[in-house]
Amino acid sequence: MNVSDTGEFGFIDAIKLNTLSDETTVVKGIGDDCAVYRATPEYDQLITTDMMVRGIHFSEQTTAPFDVGYRLGTANISDIAAMGGIPRQAVVAVAMPVDTDLGYMSALFDGLKEVCHAYKVNLIGGDTVTTTGPLTLSVTLVGEVPKGEAVLRSGAQPGDLVVVSNTIGNSAAGLALLLAQIKGFNFCKRAHQRPEPQIKLGQWLRQQGATALNDISDGLSSELWDIAQVSQVAIIIDEARVPLHEETYKLAASLQTNPVDYALYGGEDFQLVFTAPKSLESSLQDLDGITIIGEVIEGTPSVQAITKDKTIRTLDGKGYNHFHE
Repeated sequence: MNVSDTGEFGFIDAIKLNTLSDETTVVKGIGDDCAVYRATPEYDQLITTDMMVRGIHFSEQTTAPFDVGYRLGTANISDIAAMGGIPRQAVVAVAMPVDTDLGYMSALFDGLKEVCHAYKVNLIGGDTVTTTGPLTLSVTLVGEVPKGEAVLRSGAQPGDLVVVSNTIGNSAAGLALLLAQIKGFNFCKRAHQRPEPQIKLGQWLRQQGATALNDISDGLSSELWDIAQVSQVAIIIDEARVPLHEETYKLAASLQTNPVDYALYGGEDFQLVFTAPKSLESSLQDLDGITIIGEVIEGTPSVQAITKDKTIRTLDGKGYNHFHE
């Protein structure tokens, strides 16, 4: 059955169940001209939006419909994590060709609902339209953070540590594996298909006094450049310290590629990169899945890396760029 067989309202009826994770913050959800929700007193409101287009951000070759929805939710929730915030309410806009399969869309929304439930996000509305182009999905997510406490990209200071969470480069490696139809490597494949936003870590970093914070959606090099430019600092990292999964090393060896490039230029890991005062060094070293990879220094905005042979190279501020030819 296609969505054209059900019509707009039939499609909405098919996906609107099980959309609320925290009813205490919702006055009116799906079913009116607007949703109505309650903001927490003494909190600043955060808002972010992300889009995914079939053929650009996902394809049937690499991503099941459930995982398309899960990744769409993760991309938005991760932006809230990058501010040290709490995700709350989401609205979804969908542009579908008339021959879109209803079962495909139901599975996609199941994935979106699962990640939203995992992080207590309510789906409270949206819009559906037809399109002559590819399936296009957009989520707008509202979150919140205690007043004046949002962790911005602009707070890095000379002397700060540069730190990342868990292993990175997994998603890019997973995508390469899926496109090449290479068997095994299930960790990296899952990292690409079903990444997890780092909400609790982002909140902990805000509470501890992280000075700048970014989520790794466009590659570590690009995210470090964002911090360096808006903070007006230089950053230097040690490539040997960048945490990579054993599967990424194995893939790079088989393809004769540089394993760290999956982390630097791949993107869609949705891990966190942040700067923090050196006074937090012992606390950070005590945390599982946290790696100090470099430091912030004085200088014009730049990002450099110490290579394994102890030379220094300037990293490009490139990652995934929608308009790069």
